[in-house]
Amino acid sequence: MPPTPDDNDPFTSLRRSNFSDEEYENCFKYFDFQKQGFWNREDFRRFLNVLFSNKKRPYLMSNESIDEYFHETDFNRNQKIELDEFLQAWKRTIKYTVRPISALVIVDVQNDFISGSLALHSCPANHQGEEVVPIINQVIRNVNFDVVAYTYDWHPLNHISFYENRHMRKTSSDSCISAEKAHPLDTVVFVGAPNLAPKIEQVLWPAHCIQKTPGADLHPDLIRVDNAIHVYKGTNPEIDSYSAFWDNMKLSKTSLDAQLKERSVTDVYVVGLATDVCVSSTAMHAVEHNYRTVLIEDACRGVNEHVIELKRGELNKTGCIFVHSDAVPAMVAGEDRRPEIARVIFVENLKAIGRYHPR
Repeated sequence: MPPTPDDNDPFTSLRRSNFSDEEYENCFKYFDFQKQGFWNREDFRRFLNVLFSNKKRPYLMSNESIDEYFHETDFNRNQKIELDEFLQAWKRTIKYTVRPISALVIVDVQNDFISGSLALHSCPANHQGEEVVPIINQVIRNVNFDVVAYTYDWHPLNHISFYENRHMRKTSSDSCISAEKAHPLDTVVFVGAPNLAPKIEQVLWPAHCIQKTPGADLHPDLIRVDNAIHVYKGTNPEIDSYSAFWDNMKLSKTSLDAQLKERSVTDVYVVGLATDVCVSSTAMHAVEHNYRTVLIEDACRGVNEHVIELKRGELNKTGCIFVHSDAVPAMVAGEDRRPEIARVIFVENLKAIGRYHPR
């Protein structure tokens, strides 16, 4: 008696064949349990159960989610999934789900955020920034990432974000507080530089991560990976840059997205400092650039617990997921295949082929 589609994982053959057209057809036949030449809803459910699984244990999906995927795959609206529909809708998603190309983005694990002028232990959450270093090191050692990137706050002496520089710029009439009366961590609205924007909203931080100073160096115990990407942000004195992708007003883009796309990266794992500032901004922009985005929670520390929770909620709504570092090896290996991050690639593909028509 032949095995039922739930008994094993046909995607192993696809991976071994380097995702050949023949193996995609075999995959389709595998789930055509009644040998009808098409999938009914039960065949489609079995397909999703095997694709979205953790070491052959399926993730529970709601009937509503299964129906949505079925409707989006049923281009002909005939209540069945044919081979051509399967290939158009699912080839790309299957490939990146089963064999993702993963980047670890290590955000701002710099001395000033750990033991220097803007050390997290002196911020409202009282987090210990150095605690992320052994966790990130363990992730680097245990996980076979395709790409590793380090980001740096890399500010000039006259940077707009420095509390010490608050008198260097004119306060906008829209600001709720004047620069003269502001305290560290207050938000001030400055009149913008002529070539940037009419006004710039800025949190005032103690001077930190000044270019070519020890405070801007990576923590000495952090593992340095050969052939890594290095991204320096916040270099323009007139605007801050929390995200590793963009400045805070999206006026200027870093090289990170281009370098990840050069390497065909599909998945971005974000770690580092600080959760509610540069880490969350980087994760948000990773989602916007259509990367399947994962924030490794135990490898991050932040400034303010309340803001951390707000940012967590915002990121969850965009499709970013939060995991413990223990889960990462299986995810990067394509063994732990979570439906919530596959959705990004699936929808992007439907849009690319002109087939995205949500109900």
